[in-house]
Amino acid sequence: MFEEVVSIFLDMFIVFIAALLFVNAIEYLGSVFELGSSFVGAILSPLFTSLPEMIVFVVAVFFSGVASGEEIGIGTIFGQPFMASSLSYGLVGLTVLLGFYMKRRDDLILEVDKALIIPYALISVTFPLTLVPAYFGYHRIFGILFLGIYVAYTISMYKRGMSEKIEGVEEPYVCVVIPHRKFGGFIQLIAAVILLYYGSRGLVASVDLLSRDLGISALGLALIIIPAATAIPETASALIWSYRGRDTLSIASLIGEKVLYSTFYPGIGLLVTAWALDVHAYLSVIGTTIISLILLYFIAKQRFPWWGLFFGLFFFIAYSIIVFVYHI
Repeated sequence: MFEEVVSIFLDMFIVFIAALLFVNAIEYLGSVFELGSSFVGAILSPLFTSLPEMIVFVVAVFFSGVASGEEIGIGTIFGQPFMASSLSYGLVGLTVLLGFYMKRRDDLILEVDKALIIPYALISVTFPLTLVPAYFGYHRIFGILFLGIYVAYTISMYKRGMSEKIEGVEEPYVCVVIPHRKFGGFIQLIAAVILLYYGSRGLVASVDLLSRDLGISALGLALIIIPAATAIPETASALIWSYRGRDTLSIASLIGEKVLYSTFYPGIGLLVTAWALDVHAYLSVIGTTIISLILLYFIAKQRFPWWGLFFGLFFFIAYSIIVFVYHI
């Protein structure tokens, strides 16, 4: 068991370094191609950093060879938004405090782009809708509907994000050895994605083995352990951006991931699985929706107090007790 714990921390370190490289590269390339920070944070970053979850879902549903494969895949879909809403936001709040006292931030208020109202309103509506097909069926119709919503959301964020440019970016780190900045940015981005893949794959494997040794159920693994592990890339990206005072990028990267898991991934899941849900999915939806509505209130004001990020921690603690103490 000791070796598994050491392996988990080593893989976490690899993923964090990959996220550091990713943030630097995507920020620079977003500036070069004149993309807005809302678009980069809410669309491009989640697409890359959700690769580990995509791998877990595909392997669980198609290649696991176990009866609970679909359950684990669906659990990953419902678990990730809950983890982002609860644990990830709480860590961002702590990072804002750290950045302020380390003189990397001017204050404890996150100033964010009002365009983020769109994804927060979207998650508040679409994530609860993922429960509907479990009652009424028509899985393929709902699957196509969710995929269509994600396409419309992407187009909307692209158009709105183009009006707000990213300024004051650092050049890619690899430019120390590669003089061409744009080429170096692409090379660094590719390297970061490769590290994210291998680091996350090793992390998921280690966490999976440890959870089985501890006798944790497949549902507990899917809803807490797997999302907690695979959410490290986007969480690390959000932490780095919040520490540096890039508030819109920080908050947008987390909500962008949640939008993926309330539209795109449910759409895929509805097309390839039986979409059989249980009480854990309902708890995830209830907690995530309440937190999203609270955060939507602050986003509308464009000023986000650091303590507003801690509401989700209460839901995370409560759910952990339900799963690991009461085994519900």
